[in-house]
Amino acid sequence: MSHTSFVPFCTFIDTTFWAELNRRKLHEWRLDETPREISGQFSLFDTTGYECRLSLSHDSFERHSPGAYHGRLILLNTLENFKGVDRKALLFEEACKVWENIESGEWLLYPERLVPFVLTVYADLKKFHYYYWNCFPALCFPENVKEKVRSSMGAPHQRYNHPPRKLLIVFADPSPVVDCAGWPLRNLVAAVAYMKRSWRWCSFISLRGGNIMKDVWPTANCYQLPTSVGWERNIQGKMVPQFADMRKILMMVPNARFHVLFLFFRLMEQSVGLNLSLMKWRLVPEMKLERYTTLKVLIFGAGTLGSNIARCLMAWGVKKITFVDNSFVSYSNPVRQTLSEFEDAREARGKAETAARALQRIYPSIEAEGIFLRVPMPGHTIDESDLEAIEKLVITHDVVFLALDSREARWLPTVLATKHGKMAFSVALGFDNYVVIRHGVKTALEKVMPSPSGALIPYSELACYFCSDVTAPGNSAVDRTLDQQCTVSRAGLSMIASGVAVELLASILQYPDPLLAPANIGEPDDSSSLLGATPHQVRGYLSRFSQMTPCVRRFEKCVACGNTVSEEYSSRGAVFVKEVMNCPSYLEKLTGLDRLQDSINDVHIEFSDNDSVMSL
Repeated sequence: MSHTSFVPFCTFIDTTFWAELNRRKLHEWRLDETPREISGQFSLFDTTGYECRLSLSHDSFERHSPGAYHGRLILLNTLENFKGVDRKALLFEEACKVWENIESGEWLLYPERLVPFVLTVYADLKKFHYYYWNCFPALCFPENVKEKVRSSMGAPHQRYNHPPRKLLIVFADPSPVVDCAGWPLRNLVAAVAYMKRSWRWCSFISLRGGNIMKDVWPTANCYQLPTSVGWERNIQGKMVPQFADMRKILMMVPNARFHVLFLFFRLMEQSVGLNLSLMKWRLVPEMKLERYTTLKVLIFGAGTLGSNIARCLMAWGVKKITFVDNSFVSYSNPVRQTLSEFEDAREARGKAETAARALQRIYPSIEAEGIFLRVPMPGHTIDESDLEAIEKLVITHDVVFLALDSREARWLPTVLATKHGKMAFSVALGFDNYVVIRHGVKTALEKVMPSPSGALIPYSELACYFCSDVTAPGNSAVDRTLDQQCTVSRAGLSMIASGVAVELLASILQYPDPLLAPANIGEPDDSSSLLGATPHQVRGYLSRFSQMTPCVRRFEKCVACGNTVSEEYSSRGAVFVKEVMNCPSYLEKLTGLDRLQDSINDVHIEFSDNDSVMSL
């Protein structure tokens, strides 16, 4: 009969465990380090290796299933906290719980409480690195336990109603070593020795297909907590934490190329949402991130502005982006248009399709589409099928960005966005200045709370891009030199304007009801939404590195968002649009701008002699 040795536990952690831990840390637990209840699985028929295996997976976070080991997860916020854990005190605390169960006899009703574990973890969610150290507390009681394996049985069995000295105690044994019991027997021996203090030996059935073991110990009287052990050793046998790199683990999976690729896509999805989720930890806990991830955005123009707008939208978690453009990538584009490159110019590929493919290369999970389509413009020819396609696109998206080169190209999308109640944003560039305007959205009901800092204009009353015009848009490409045909602006201007446009949308989406977000006349109210102000428009000037936020009411005679235009389009549809395309001045007659122009010519201002002299 030899001294008893027990096969220790080793922790096997599946990648699904780390994935679920990531999700819960980001979206539920955040900075909370409160211990969490988890469970681990074991096998009674594991014949490989030299250690008892405790397996953790995504199921470990669910309700504990029968036959599982129950434990606790302590997830630390920093690596320093993880290294600073008082592991001696933690082992003592866990051993005390085991001893209390033995003293009270609760282990007879809940035998699984004799085999607890506590897993300490630090997770670097950005790099997918995990530091962990598991503890399986075991009592060193009684001392000098000796063991004899009496026989090997073909199948496990149970015996009942025997005298105490002939009692066989069955335990689930995860040990793969033939002549050596697993770690769970340690605390079971301690419990039997404490409860039956007159016993000097006991027989146990190792439930694993299995052995009958006879354990013998000297007289054992113990009235206080015995010595305990339990911290897991690494594969080199050292008492140090273990490390896992999920990316390297996935690369080692054999013959599973497509499965691994899918898992990498999932890793990127989690990483994309990392920065957004971290905002909710301390800065903006009430932020509604789902308003970004479920958003469907339509961008007219896949050039310099459209590309940068799309990149910013991706960073906010937008997963559905559609480009509309009818031009091709030229050699001058890639250095300014961030979604095209040399090969696209060499192959003269369409800008919309090129931008969509680039988004999918950057973020494979995004739903990006590029549509080669010409936007009908006043003063230009029209294809009725183009009109139908554009209206369908506007209807099926939530937000419209107008990032087109010419003023007249923005007219039809503005009309359609107004008619169908979609949020629309115009972004335009000068040489060293830019403008971002959100168009008014008509809703059935407006509820605007008064602002202490000034008057508010409801969303439905905000001016669109054309509300300041007193003439109808026409063909601006006629009789233009090269510098007038191209957008000539300072190199960094488009990125600034695109960023401001997307940030304005981001702020509006955090208003309680985004379609009712008003604009403040005067200084913007930085408490308008969770992210701050929701101005009507932002005008920036690089020449003096400044910006302003004017607020303008909707013009009733507007050639794009005016009621007359909306009603005319609703009643005549494509026929109305064709008439505007062929004769842009028709809009002036329809809205009454022609009469307004005539009335200006009829205005006479009389000056007195003194006023005239002073004016000289």
